[in-house]
Amino acid sequence: MGSDKQQKYLRIQIKKLQRHTGKKWFVPLLGFLAALDNIVIVIPTDGLLISSSMLIPKKWLTFALTVTIGSMLGALALASIVEFQGLPWIVEHYPNLLQTKSWIWSQEFFENYGLLFVFVVGLSPLMQQPAVILAALVNTPLYKLALVIFFGRLIKYLLVSYIASHSPKYLKKIWGMKGELDEVDIKL
Repeated sequence: MGSDKQQKYLRIQIKKLQRHTGKKWFVPLLGFLAALDNIVIVIPTDGLLISSSMLIPKKWLTFALTVTIGSMLGALALASIVEFQGLPWIVEHYPNLLQTKSWIWSQEFFENYGLLFVFVVGLSPLMQQPAVILAALVNTPLYKLALVIFFGRLIKYLLVSYIASHSPKYLKKIWGMKGELDEVDIKL
């Protein structure tokens, strides 16, 4: 499937999913998708959080906490796999990752700042997988990685979810959010 076809398919699936935001099973599914996003890198977690918070504003805190915990658990799963399998697993499953600008940039910053870099990535709309992989490759204790990712993502997701539920027009002013809004077809 080409990139445009994948984007269109993803938007259709997200629209179908958004119809069920109020269902009891939606919150655990949202957390699962946030975890899965750390391994497959194609689920627009931020966009799902934003759309969910806009559709049911009174659940913004629940959505933010769920996505935070899911993101942290997914990152820990990825780190555990990397620690166990090593760099060959990365090359096999993410063949182009080591040549991307994100990887090269992440490597440089991780070498200079370590877990502080992982925390800043957690706060940002940047892809967190390279930072998690680098932390795992240098055998960062998982509890430290969990804390750093949890607090970075918690701050980010609380802010984004609150804004989406109370003043969504301000989302497009946050760095990196325009792409997330486009991925889930939110027009503000």
